Amino acid sequence: MNRVLLGLSIAGALCLPGMAQAEDARLAFGGDMFAAGQYAQLAEPVANDAFLAGYDVSITAPVTGDAHIAGYNVSVTSSVGGGLYAMGFAVNLTGSVGGDVTAAGNSVLLKLGTPVAGNVRLAGATVTIDTPITGAALASAGTLSLNAPIDGDFSFYGENITFGPNATISGKVAIHAPNEIAVPAAVASADRVTFEKLVNVDYVGEGARTAETVVKGFWPAVWGSLLWGLFLLVIGALFIAFMPRGVAAMQSISEKRPFRRIGLGILAFASVVGLVPVVALTLVGLLLVPVVVIFAIVACILAYLAGTYYAASNIGGAFLKIDTNLKRIAALAIGLIVAALIVMIPFIGWLITLGIVAFGFGVIAAVIMVRWSAPDAARIDTPTAG
Repeated sequence: MNRVLLGLSIAGALCLPGMAQAEDARLAFGGDMFAAGQYAQLAEPVANDAFLAGYDVSITAPVTGDAHIAGYNVSVTSSVGGGLYAMGFAVNLTGSVGGDVTAAGNSVLLKLGTPVAGNVRLAGATVTIDTPITGAALASAGTLSLNAPIDGDFSFYGENITFGPNATISGKVAIHAPNEIAVPAAVASADRVTFEKLVNVDYVGEGARTAETVVKGFWPAVWGSLLWGLFLLVIGALFIAFMPRGVAAMQSISEKRPFRRIGLGILAFASVVGLVPVVALTLVGLLLVPVVVIFAIVACILAYLAGTYYAASNIGGAFLKIDTNLKRIAALAIGLIVAALIVMIPFIGWLITLGIVAFGFGVIAAVIMVRWSAPDAARIDTPTAG
């Protein structure tokens, strides 16, 4: 599954420049083919796997390995040696598949030129199976049209099934539907058919139970938030009390050019978070991933704390003089309360919180850069002996 998501992500990334030109972009790597665009067509044979994403997506050339496709209109008219995974609005599969078939869409048509060698899993509002299936078949559909033999078991979840003249099922048949669906004896004998009624969900009752669960979980969430806020307040108070010079230095930095601090903070934030995948690239680095993750979490917490405090201190300083540790701790407490309320605002709350974290990262990074660059600046100003 991770490989599928990675492949489609790469195809999606290729889609960005291709969409602007209404052309597909493609990348061949290790025998795999990645293609994306408004019209992503695979017209050349692929030695390994294929990954395609776009609006109109089609495979018209043989694929030796697996094929992974995502788009609005999806069409496969050639052979796929391995498994086929397709998702879209209209999915039409008319080639041949050597492995399993997994497809989902508003309408799904399975009408291959040769029998499916593996299992079939289909989901859609309208699903049509018009090709023999060697393995088992699982279908979820509003309406299913079955007109082909299935050698394995068959399971259906939906509302209605239409059986064509070529429909036969050799294995067990399990039907899950709101109303009983009659299976002709020519399709499957009655002793192999089971039916389970799908009961409509009691939405009112479920809503009441959900509300009850929310109410029961309300106070634990409140106490958890209060304890977390108290923890941040204690950490901030310790910094204010025992690191007055550092706090004062960052205060001076935070008072000037706040937007520049946010810009620098975004870079610092990206650098800290980006350490995790960078370290994981090597076998030795994998051993350090837990340490780097802990470092990134601690850095983000300190940045949030710094951003909250200095934002509250600078705003409060415009109205009254904050010149004692008690006033500074009070400003931190008010800032934490306001920040906790801000994050609850729909849509923009998390953006403002991200800005607070970036501001904190920028203030801390600016102080560190000034202190680290001072010795280098002194060396530059001091001429070396020739």
